[in-house]
Amino acid sequence: MARFLALIFVLSLLISCGQIGTISGGPKDEIAPKITATNLSDRQLNFKEQIIEFTFDEYVVLNKPLEQIVLVPADSKIQSKLTQKTLSLTLEDTLEANTTYTLYLNAAVKDVSEGNDSLMKFTFSTGPTIDSLSFHVRVFDAFSKEKMSKVTVGLYPTFDDKQARYFTQTQTDGTAHFEALRPGTYVVKAFVDRNQDLSIQASEPQGYLWDAVYLNRDEEDTLLVPISLPIQEDKVKNARIIAPGIIALHVPEHKSRTHIYLNDSVRGINQVIGRGSDSLLIAIGALKDIDLRLVIEDDTIQVRNTPKQQATRIAINLIEKEGLQEHISLNCTDFIQWVDSTKITLMDLKDSSSIEFNVNYLANELAIYPKKFAEKIKLTISEGAITGLTSNKNILFQKEIQLKQDRDFGDLTMRLSENIAAGIVLVIQKNQVIRQVPFSHTNKISIPNLLPGDYTFKLVIDENENGKWDPISLETKTLAEQVLLYNDPIKIRANWEIESTFEIPTKEK
Repeated sequence: MARFLALIFVLSLLISCGQIGTISGGPKDEIAPKITATNLSDRQLNFKEQIIEFTFDEYVVLNKPLEQIVLVPADSKIQSKLTQKTLSLTLEDTLEANTTYTLYLNAAVKDVSEGNDSLMKFTFSTGPTIDSLSFHVRVFDAFSKEKMSKVTVGLYPTFDDKQARYFTQTQTDGTAHFEALRPGTYVVKAFVDRNQDLSIQASEPQGYLWDAVYLNRDEEDTLLVPISLPIQEDKVKNARIIAPGIIALHVPEHKSRTHIYLNDSVRGINQVIGRGSDSLLIAIGALKDIDLRLVIEDDTIQVRNTPKQQATRIAINLIEKEGLQEHISLNCTDFIQWVDSTKITLMDLKDSSSIEFNVNYLANELAIYPKKFAEKIKLTISEGAITGLTSNKNILFQKEIQLKQDRDFGDLTMRLSENIAAGIVLVIQKNQVIRQVPFSHTNKISIPNLLPGDYTFKLVIDENENGKWDPISLETKTLAEQVLLYNDPIKIRANWEIESTFEIPTKEK
């Protein structure tokens, strides 16, 4: 009968409506659950309970309680239990006497309907007073200088301690704030806690203040902590086939490239070429084996070269290079055995005339040198112009190429306000590093052949003069090498020479 009356009521509403529409559920609930009763209040003194209870104004669910319910200092593990609207937290260990603690419920409690949550924080003491010292740090990426959020920052009794006495997390501006601290000496460590175990792993970006900090009053200054990923143990890895004729892989710098074997056959000087300091390209050559075994020193790598890969024709790619170019650079997917230059043409697109050229090749790279300048050239490499060490031949390649001459570029002379023993200037355009210019024992750096446009710069202080940026080293207890930013754009104009002085800041900001 009740169902029947309800149905009649709904029908009468529908009939009485002059318009057809949707029934609204009302405004969306965006309010997080609120606590209506608890046995723990913020700033509570002489707290002795083993079970902390919170009753909420609505039904809730727990969100990763082992990660999101945190006690600082972590002197006790916490077991959580949810019964209807009441959350019970059991302290498994007895808390230290006369000690200030902070309990965080960091998005640990959500309402059932909309998943609203909030950060709840309760500072309390097991004694008659609350510790009141505060301390602040700012964390940033040592290389990019970007402020980093959600980085765990801990205060440790000594450098060798694995367990932080206090810890917190950085905000969106990279700052981390410690409150309710006890006076004492602490070591500051910051790290990206990828596996959320509150422990620093070698594979996690990290940073330290090597010297301990003594806290006996509120610190007004914000200390700066750069973090970086430590140098990782480098191995031969990432081997892959570039069909039809190349094995590409990462090889650490310290590995010898003198004796490299492929299926027990030594690869000669014309069958191996380095690409950068830590990569190699190795020619497969005439081998038709499917299973390939590559040996570099004491490392053995297995790769498969399927019949389909072996039958692939050679592809050609244009190598885009920044700055003045006197030739056209290309690379192939096989080491080059022979080039038939009669199957290559260069056309001046201004008047459709042919341009004579010379050709050089090494390993898998091809260089074409036009004998006259033309602003726009059409390059055609016909099928079969290139024969690889696999005996495979290339597919058709055509490309229109814009060439530049001296007058199209501008030059920049950078003067440093102080002499630096060694460094590397990173030239940046549109957030991309387009050139690296190393220098040593000079405050005048020439950067020629820049295309017109706006540029910014980074300056790596190369303290160990090894020609590269070095991250944090735990072995030597040195932070990442300093990187200075020059974000005020320098405008380069064609056929102009510009000189600019870069001030070296005396303090990191």
